[in-house]
Order: sequence, then C-alpha cells, then structure tokens
Amino acid sequence: MSFLASARATLGPRLTFRPVPASLSALHSSPARLSLKESDTNRDNLNNIYESEKEHQIKDLKEGKAHWKQELASNSEASVKADREETQTDAENMEKLQQRTKDSPRSAHGP
Repeated sequence: MSFLASARATLGPRLTFRPVPASLSALHSSPARLSLKESDTNRDNLNNIYESEKEHQIKDLKEGKAHWKQELASNSEASVKADREETQTDAENMEKLQQRTKDSPRSAHGP
C-alpha cells in the first residue's frame, strides 16, 4: 500500500488539469443565396433568368399550359417528385428509355 501512496504523491503535481476557456466565436453572417437550387450557384445573372422564367410561367398559366419545371425546383423537390413518379415525360422518350433499359443487361452480360 505504501507503494500506491507514493505513486499518487509523485503523479499528483504532474497531472494538473487546467480549465480550457471556451472559445468565443464572433458573430458570423453569410450573404443571401441568390439561387433556387442548392447546386445552382455558379451561373451569372440568375435574377434575370428567374425573372424571365417567372414571366413565362405566368403567361403559360393564363393560357392554361402551365406545368412543373424541374429546372426551377430545388434538388429535394425534384427528388420527391421523381420518387412519386409525378414527372412528365413524353411517350417517345419513355419508350426509348424502356428499350435502352431492356437491352442494357443483354449487352453487358452477353446473350
């Protein structure tokens, strides 16, 4: 037991715990994002593009031709729309996609 006591006595002064002050961060601010999509940040004059798309949608709405545009939706909105299978595609593109998908396993693995 005396050995333990002496070990504690010798380790005590060496293992002092100093309180580390919490770092205080300065007030941070970030500029407003001028894009609708999270991934759409590298284009110039986005305001002009959005304004023209807005005018085009209003015109289509008045004519009764309005439809959803994936280009204007956020990434998460586009994903949800695709998961729900609510995307609009014309029949010709759908047939091409089905044919390509049907032929894909055969060409990759042989007959």
